[in-house]
Amino acid sequence: MKRFAFLILLLLLTILQDDIFSQPSASINFTTAFPMNEFSEFNGDVGYGGNLELYFFSPSDKVPYGFGFELGYVSYGLHFLIDPYSNELLLSANKANNVTSARLVFQVAPHTGSIRPYFETIFGGSYIFSFTEFELYDYSTMSLWIDDWTWNYGAGIGMKFLSAGDPIFNSGSIYVDLKVRYMFGTSAAYLDRESVTLYGDFVEYSLAETRTDVITASIGFYFFF
Repeated sequence: MKRFAFLILLLLLTILQDDIFSQPSASINFTTAFPMNEFSEFNGDVGYGGNLELYFFSPSDKVPYGFGFELGYVSYGLHFLIDPYSNELLLSANKANNVTSARLVFQVAPHTGSIRPYFETIFGGSYIFSFTEFELYDYSTMSLWIDDWTWNYGAGIGMKFLSAGDPIFNSGSIYVDLKVRYMFGTSAAYLDRESVTLYGDFVEYSLAETRTDVITASIGFYFFF
């Protein structure tokens, strides 16, 4: 962890040097997250969400790497239900464990080409929360909120495929972006969805506390400004 923090500091210092400034870029992705190891024992649902990445600079002929940050959201446990009044199919997030993330991204990739493989490392934190709402016998509502924080770090590989623009002069180019990551997560307490029971106006539930490792698969678009 200390070595990674030193690497991040070194990269931030290099950003301040005008002679290595390169083109900024961004990507937006749809993400599927698969809980791993002990995390999957209490949270077996596949997660769905997305993330936005903004790079301060991109790989170029001056530097072979890019550096930026990402914001992400994934929800584990979304499900469909039938509205008893309208008989319509609705999407419900009740009892779902949701994760919002903010991370730093370091990416090594070629700076030209129609197809660009890349390797990246990621470090940051995630806020895990769940919201459960109940309707009581007198038609009033009662809610349960659970939240915690976890640190994440990991690595991934990906491929960018040119969709529009020039493969050499990147300005304005758009690439289809495919990637897979393995993310390690520190321990966090979150809702055991199977434990939630309402007795009259009293809610009974239990928490699971495990590491939060996941494998994520993403597809999206990568833009050069």
